[in-house]
Amino acid sequence: MKKKKSKIKIVIILGCFIIAACAGAYYYSISGAISVVTEAAAYGRIEELIDETGTVTARQVSVVAAKNNYDIMQVLCAVGDEVNAGDLLIMTDTKGGDADVMSLRAQTVGLEAQLAQAERNAEQLKELYESGAVSKNDYDTAETAAKGIASQLQSLRHTIQSAQSNIQTNRVEAPVSGTVTELLVSVGDTVIMGTPLIEISDLNDMYINVSLIAGDAEKVTVGDEVRIEDSERAAKVEKISPKVAEVMSELGLSQKRVDVEVSVEDQTGLILGSDKELEIIIEEKPSVLIVPRKSVFSTNEKDYVYLVEEEKAALREVSVGIKGDDVYEILSGIEAGDLVIVSPDDMVGDGTRVKAPGV
Repeated sequence: MKKKKSKIKIVIILGCFIIAACAGAYYYSISGAISVVTEAAAYGRIEELIDETGTVTARQVSVVAAKNNYDIMQVLCAVGDEVNAGDLLIMTDTKGGDADVMSLRAQTVGLEAQLAQAERNAEQLKELYESGAVSKNDYDTAETAAKGIASQLQSLRHTIQSAQSNIQTNRVEAPVSGTVTELLVSVGDTVIMGTPLIEISDLNDMYINVSLIAGDAEKVTVGDEVRIEDSERAAKVEKISPKVAEVMSELGLSQKRVDVEVSVEDQTGLILGSDKELEIIIEEKPSVLIVPRKSVFSTNEKDYVYLVEEEKAALREVSVGIKGDDVYEILSGIEAGDLVIVSPDDMVGDGTRVKAPGV
């Protein structure tokens, strides 16, 4: 009987060892698995976007400049005023211009007298030359002198006409109809010819100008839909500049950029010069196989994902289509329902034991 009891004890002890070993193996397998986050590949909508900031701009902007040197005596408009073409905007001091014209006219009287005398001398020398009393050179010299004075007189008369025109234009008038969007001078200022005075803009015809990196601009086509941040306004790409411009970035780096015009259907409340965050939709598909962007990684110019198969990570090469902000289109390599690992770290490799919550 004692020998039988001994055998029973040995069997029981061996059984406990087996159970403990199995339990240990189970817990080791659990503790040795890397925790991952997964998401199933599924069909959904995807968009490829270009995000950029644009500026509200008026298509028609006219800057009124001074056509003479004068003092600003009176400003008859303010920023925000609606003006019509021909409206008087600024009154200026014209006394200096009047004095200039009077001085030029006095010079004209003197030149006219000189010309009359020179012409008489030329006529007399012509008669003497024809009679043989003087040489042809004497006659030619007198005739040339008369023509020179006549040329000076003609130039002076043109100068007087220009000065009189300048006096008339000292009345600064609106060249076009629109809204005064900038007033660049004040009463008492002294300006010279060419100084900008007033900016007039057509606020009924505005668009959003956006400067795109040349590579992004190549993806954009006229008619592409555009979303304006925090707005339901309908907008689209209307015009793409045919020329690349070299611009300096805020970091001081030279960049090649292309200006793109975005038309806005409802312009109510748009403020000239304000910035708008834009999303230009360059491609969209309503139902394609997509996975989270952070599940796709590239190695040696090929794209891959990790699937979860039988509690292990399985490396799969995939072909990527549209790249959205949050999701990528998958053209081949996996199927709908496959579990992909999101943001796999360096500890995950092909065949690594993994454990995902709920899997």
